[in-house]
Amino acid sequence: MSSTFEQHLEEIVSDLYGTSNHYDFAVVRDFIMNEIVMDNDLLNSTCQVETLHFGSRPLGIHCPGSDYDVMMVLEFPSYEDIIVRPDQHRPGMVHLDFKDASFNSFTEDTLLDNRWYLKRDEVQTWIKGILMNAHGRTVYGRYNDLYELRYKRRQTSHTITAESENCTFSIDFVPAIKIHFDGYDWQAVPKYAPGPKRSHGCTFMVSDIRSEIYHITNGGENIQDAIVLLKALCEAKGLPKIRNYHLVSTAINYILSDDFDDDSSLEYVFLDLLYNLADAFNDHDLPYAIYGDLDLLSNFTPEKVIEYADVLNSTYRTLKTYPGQYNLSYERCSWHFYGDDDDEE
Repeated sequence: MSSTFEQHLEEIVSDLYGTSNHYDFAVVRDFIMNEIVMDNDLLNSTCQVETLHFGSRPLGIHCPGSDYDVMMVLEFPSYEDIIVRPDQHRPGMVHLDFKDASFNSFTEDTLLDNRWYLKRDEVQTWIKGILMNAHGRTVYGRYNDLYELRYKRRQTSHTITAESENCTFSIDFVPAIKIHFDGYDWQAVPKYAPGPKRSHGCTFMVSDIRSEIYHITNGGENIQDAIVLLKALCEAKGLPKIRNYHLVSTAINYILSDDFDDDSSLEYVFLDLLYNLADAFNDHDLPYAIYGDLDLLSNFTPEKVIEYADVLNSTYRTLKTYPGQYNLSYERCSWHFYGDDDDEE
């Protein structure tokens, strides 16, 4: 028989989940890819494009209002010959050296520097020039909703917002470069990272979307539920810098450890994840589960790490007592996830 805490967690998580997909997401995505991206002659003559869904929805951890995330993976000719050079000053970042790869005159003249390194901002500017052609265009949805599209450039993504009289949703398109590194195919996302000036403009972040989805999906429903609960808890506790990728990496590291038992109850999977997240902040070290050289806490100041660690440790000390409290009230439990004004005690 499940504990009172487990029953409360199950009720809370069922309330937190969002719908799986907006029915017109695929319509707008396909319009962007087929009518805007694939219709670009320069792009087609330079590389092939593959789309990968990533983020909270394919991971099964989305909440109401979650945006859609689509990675545009650019596969250059003979991509296996791109030399992937880890950045010695920015752990987890790499430079992409094209000197042994095939490329056209546009790539040479616009995208590469004088060392044949791919330039991060030029890739983003190129994709911006393509996707901004969607701005002001209109698309009919499945049920004749007429959507007007708007474009907005963000730090690493390009957001297309589709708005009709009945609804609004957004798709974040993220460009990435297909690379072959350490015997595997990866995606390299153009991303700024602080450090010395040399090669400052050539930083790319290594990711592996397929592996993330594989591990979280195979980890089981309790893993997905625990991530959703932990995300809500972090928001309720005023820890906004903890993002989904922090929680997903914490979960994958847990799944791959000897401590993971796929028969464990939701309450213990959740408490284990909370403990591991707190421990990562205690150590100021949360490696990306797929590429351990990348520390996901590198953009936290030491003061912010200490602040977050204190909150996580205090919360864990309280919640670990809940499985044995058979008279635990729903209000006392849910306060941690919804951040109500009422005192928990």
